[in-house]
Amino acid sequence: MPTLNDGTAVSTPASDVLTISYSELSAEVGDFLGIGRDSWSTLEQTRIDSIIQSGLRQVYYPQKFLHGNVSHRFTPGVAYQWSWMRPEAEIVTTAAYDTGTVEIASGVVTLTTGTWPSWAAEGELHVGGQIYAVNTRDSDSQVTLNDLTVTVAAGTEYSLARPSYDLPEGFDGSFDGDLHYKTSDNTLWPPIRLISPAVLRAKKQVYNDTDRPEYAALQPKSFDATVGQRWQIIFFPAPSAVWTFYGRYKIRPLMIDGTDLYPLGGTAMAEVFLESCLAVAEKRFVEDSKIHHEEFMRLLLQAIDHDADVFSPDFLGYNADRSEAGGRSNSLDRRYDNAIHSYEGTTYYD
Repeated sequence: MPTLNDGTAVSTPASDVLTISYSELSAEVGDFLGIGRDSWSTLEQTRIDSIIQSGLRQVYYPQKFLHGNVSHRFTPGVAYQWSWMRPEAEIVTTAAYDTGTVEIASGVVTLTTGTWPSWAAEGELHVGGQIYAVNTRDSDSQVTLNDLTVTVAAGTEYSLARPSYDLPEGFDGSFDGDLHYKTSDNTLWPPIRLISPAVLRAKKQVYNDTDRPEYAALQPKSFDATVGQRWQIIFFPAPSAVWTFYGRYKIRPLMIDGTDLYPLGGTAMAEVFLESCLAVAEKRFVEDSKIHHEEFMRLLLQAIDHDADVFSPDFLGYNADRSEAGGRSNSLDRRYDNAIHSYEGTTYYD
């Protein structure tokens, strides 16, 4: 615990004191507007929140750099993508469920000697060579299908698969590249390739069993205005077992408030957020002044440069020119003697 010169102990807040918070931004904006650092009216608080919202947005999504002193690292006209807006998602699949047998009457599926899993409403029922989407989980022993015309005799074997999984609340519609298996699952399997929903549906028409996933598609869920846009990922084939996949995704930042105190980016972005909010207030309420705008742009470019320094790769690999190498050399061609494919006993090389 830190102390003063006279030895008096000073308590330190549990949070990072250098990371700017909602209350600090509110106080600074209120001070700039001349309405004090606290105890605002409802109208004043609304005005402050509107300024903070705009200030956050112009940091999270920087305008394209078309003019001014642009860092040599970045192409003019191209918006920068922050590394800290690319967290990693972990997706754990569910094994197919096939305990007991089923009877289906008018789309209502009754299970014997088993309990429908909690995720049953997100599942697909494989029975009699057909696949039926589940609409609701009514009880431990009953689910209802979307297709209410389905009828199946008692004692029929089945499998309940779960091809789709909800993505994190802040998911904003894209992954950085493919998904990869957790190391302990299997390091030799190839990554899960992301394809379009249309291509995935076409694949399901050809093969509809459960297996180890090879492909996945991103799909927006039905829009709910009370919670905003949400996304889900659909695997093909539908997972037959439990696997863990990882992938970096683009996050959708949320507004900060008295409960969710801190913006993304951490301590290094504190002054950028502050000057961004003051620049918005300056633009709206002070004529012919760009002091805070100019300071914001200076800090923004500095932050971009820092972000690129820290998170850009140091080495992209050896770029050798082998265009003049004659024949196949074990020392010059890393693919030497690696077969591309074989057909009817004949092996073909690159």
